[in-house]
This record gives sequence, structure tokens and C-alpha cells, in this order.
Amino acid sequence: MLSFSTVHTPSTNLIDKLLTEQHTLTAVETFSKQHDQAAIPAQAQYYRDLIPLSKPNKDEQFAFEVDLDICTGCKACVVACHSLNGLDKDESWRDVGVITGGHSENAFQQTVTTACHHCADPACMNGCPTLAYEKDEQTGIVRHLDDQCIGCQYCILKCPYDVPKYNAKLGIVRKCDMCHGRLKEGEAPACVQSCPNGAISIKIVDKNIHEQAPHMIAGAYNSQYTKPTTTFRSKKTRPENMAPIDEQSLMPEHGHLPLVWMLTFTQVAVGVFTAMCILDIIREPGNNAAQLPLAIVGLGFACIGLGVGFLHLGSPLGAWRAFLGLKKSWLSREIVTFGVWPPLAMATIAILWFGIDDLLTPARSACCVLGLLGVFTSVMVYADTKREFWRLGHTIARFYGTTLIGGSVLTIATLTFFKQDTPTQILGMLGIGLLLKTSIEIPSLLPARDSKWSSAKKSALLQTGPLRRDLICRWSLLLLGLSLMIIAPIVGAIAILTSEWYARKLFFRAVVAHKMPGQLPNPAHS
Repeated sequence: MLSFSTVHTPSTNLIDKLLTEQHTLTAVETFSKQHDQAAIPAQAQYYRDLIPLSKPNKDEQFAFEVDLDICTGCKACVVACHSLNGLDKDESWRDVGVITGGHSENAFQQTVTTACHHCADPACMNGCPTLAYEKDEQTGIVRHLDDQCIGCQYCILKCPYDVPKYNAKLGIVRKCDMCHGRLKEGEAPACVQSCPNGAISIKIVDKNIHEQAPHMIAGAYNSQYTKPTTTFRSKKTRPENMAPIDEQSLMPEHGHLPLVWMLTFTQVAVGVFTAMCILDIIREPGNNAAQLPLAIVGLGFACIGLGVGFLHLGSPLGAWRAFLGLKKSWLSREIVTFGVWPPLAMATIAILWFGIDDLLTPARSACCVLGLLGVFTSVMVYADTKREFWRLGHTIARFYGTTLIGGSVLTIATLTFFKQDTPTQILGMLGIGLLLKTSIEIPSLLPARDSKWSSAKKSALLQTGPLRRDLICRWSLLLLGLSLMIIAPIVGAIAILTSEWYARKLFFRAVVAHKMPGQLPNPAHS
């Protein structure tokens, strides 16, 4: 008789299994542990002399320094920044440009590597409506707070160095932060580590370093605007005629079509309520009958414009935060003003509907004044970017011209529909609007004949060259609309409003954006 003895192996429970797994590290965890146990990072021998070993004092901050004499334009810094920061395919926080000078017998070329300049007075931070930027008090590094960003892209318009970059996939803007996490641990930023010649370094500089020169480098915007801290050093003598290699490039800027619709329609809406106030002042018999339809049309234009404007935001659900930058951002002021305007217009319509005469004039006047104030905030949003084509006087004429033209032609069409005569004051409103627009738009084409290259010349050449079709549509529709206002006012008004839409499209596409010199425009913006 055979007997078998059974050997019992202890069963492995869940707790024992988890404890065993904790003692088994993955390859990444093993490498991380070995890296942490090392006295210094493995690459330190290559970059230790390129980063400061101490923290900045009260009036100092970290800044990039570039040695132009040893920069070869190899773009290793661009690749390293892209790789180590996990950027998307078409995203880049560091760029390499080219400036040239001299003459045929002594031609000179210089490559320029640039990233964020971590300005002492950052335009991106000052313009952000949601306070999605912060400047570290100790290091001076300007950081972007991704969770605060709504993707309005106003910081891109404000920055004169083309630093913030919009990420369509994430719906937000992102930018260089000097790899502050690595720098905090004594490790150099990606670009510093990767440069084979050591052309990029991190230095501690005085926050007033911008006062030493009006421009960081040839072709860069005036340093007094944002007070950039990056320094470019060289021992070579460069020609005085150094200029960006792309100085004569004619690439239209981004169209921003949602903003084209928003600006055109909100300005027309304000113009309608302005015309209503004029009708209220002159008080011609019978004109009050058209006030309610006019108010409804004006509110409709505003709602459509503001609704389409939301499509410009990459993260529209966070738009409620736009009031946070009210103290310093014109965009925040524009959003808040036009956020209040529609309810006030609705109240005016209700007063007209119920015939509450005592409240009608104050409500209508308040709506007109607030609307005109809203148009001014729109003016300042673009004038504050310091772009030549958008300078204050010209933008005022363009925006208020659209307000007067749009409001007057819709009023004329409405009065004609109700078989009422158009007061001369409304015709005068149309005339003033046309005078404002033509006095700016036609002269903007004249610099195309200038011998010297400038922003004004490039804007003129853009309008008469790549944007010629839009320019023809703008003026053809305006002339057609004015001729039709006599025999078919409604059709004429539609033609004129469409021409104003084309004018606003040209406003965005013909502007010359500030950026670091020698960087070719992004074809995606065309």
C-alpha cells in the first residue's frame, strides 16, 4: 500500500504580492533612483559654468545670455527644448533667426537664437485678462499658468518678440519658462545643456539692464516697451546696416475671423443705438415707430457678434475669469463692457415695448454711452499692442467709422421700410463715418511707393499684393452699397456692411507683427 504525503505551499495573499512588487523597480524608476543618488547630474561637467550657483539679489534676476560669436545656428537648442519639454509637433519655444549686413565685398551674416526674454515689465502679463502669467519675485522668470489660460491669444499680440505660442490641441498658449524646475535643482535649461559650443548661458543681471541699449539686437523692437533682460554679446564689429533676413517678406498675418465678426457686428450694434439717440434728440414725428425694430436689430447684431467671438477662445468655458485682469488689461475691460451692454439693450427694448416714456431717454442714452465706451476699449485692445498699422489715431477712425456707417445705413433701411423720411442728421452721421474711414484707409496704401522698408510699406504692399482681392471687395461693395442706398436701401445696407467686414479682415491680415529678427512667418497663419 502506497501512501503519499502532500506538501502544502503557503498561499500568496494580495498584501504579500503588493509588497513584492514594491521591491521590483521598473527601468525608469531604477534610472531615476541612480540619478538621484549621484552627487551631480551626469551632464553637469558640460554646463556647470553656464548657470549661476547663487540666487539673484533683490534688484536682480536670471536672464539668458547668448554669445553671438560662437552660435552657429545648428538649432540643437531648438530640438532639445522641444524634446525635454514634451512639446507638440508644430510647437517651438525657442527659435533661430538670421540677420545680415554689409555690402557685396564685405557681406556679414549672423544667426540669433532666442526664447522668452523674461522681461522686467512683461507685455504678455500686463495684457492677459485672466492673470495667466506671473513673474517670480526671486528669479524674475515669467511663467505661464496653463490652468488659468482661456486661449484668447492676446498675449501673442502684445508680445513684441513672438514668444507665446498657441497650442490648438490644448486650446491654450504656452511659452518658455527657462526650465525653472531644472534650474531650481542646479541643472541647466534644455537649451543650455544642448548647445555644443556653449553659446547659451544663464546669468544673474540687474533688472534695469534694458536701459543700457534701446534694442537688444538689430531688428528687435524697442526695449523700453517690455524691458527684456536677454543679452547678446560679441567681440566682432558688425556693419551698421544689419537687418533681418525676412525684412522684405510679405506674409499676411492670421485672419482671426471670429474677431472680425465680433468687432464688425458689435460696432454696428452700437451705431444703431447711437442713431436712436439722434432720432430721440430731433424728435421728428413718426420716427419713434421705428425705434423698437431698430433696437431689436441692434441687439441682434451684438448677440451674433459676441457669440461668434467666443469661437476665438481656445478654452471658452473659462471665459468667466476674464474680469480678473480688469485693472490692467484692455481686453478684460472690453469683455466686461460688452458683457454688460446686451442686458442694458434688452432693458431698453422692454421699456420701448411697454411704452414707459419716463425711462426711455435715460435707458437709451446709457446704452449709447456704454456702447461707445465699449468701442473705445476695442480700440485700446489693439492700439496697446504698439503695432504701427494699429496705432491709436488710425484704429479710432477705423472702429468709430464702422460704428457710424453701420448704424446709419441700418437706420436708413429701417426708416425706409416703415415709409418714413431719413433725417439729415442720420445722413450726416453716414458722411462722418465715410470721411473717417477713407481718410485712414486710402492713405494707408500710399507707403507702397516708399524706397525705405518699414511697417507702413509692408502693410501697404500686403493690401495691394497678397490681399488685393479683399481690398477690391472692400471698395467695390462700399461703392455699390452707396449707390443702392437710394433705390434699394436694404440691399445697399447689406453691401455696405459686407464691405465693412472686409475692411476689418484687412485690419487683421495687413498688420505687421513685431517679432525677433530673421524668423520667417509661420505659413499656418496665412
